[in-house]
Amino acid sequence: MEWNVIDGKLVNNFKFKTQTELAQFLLKVANYADEINHHPDCKIHKAFQLEITLYSHDKNKITDLDHQLAQKIDTLL
Repeated sequence: MEWNVIDGKLVNNFKFKTQTELAQFLLKVANYADEINHHPDCKIHKAFQLEITLYSHDKNKITDLDHQLAQKIDTLL
């Protein structure tokens, strides 16, 4: 998946066939985020789309941890 830098944050939009499929993917992302204690901002929109934004608020920028999380999210898909 291609991550874009929008307003200084890594952003990707994922499309699913069902909300159940979206929710199962989001749970995988949330479980991994809890493991590494680095949590993305997530927004469900248009019923079957999930926008994920990665940004290190404590550093006020995109960090290596954000890039690592983006790569892991791609593998979870």
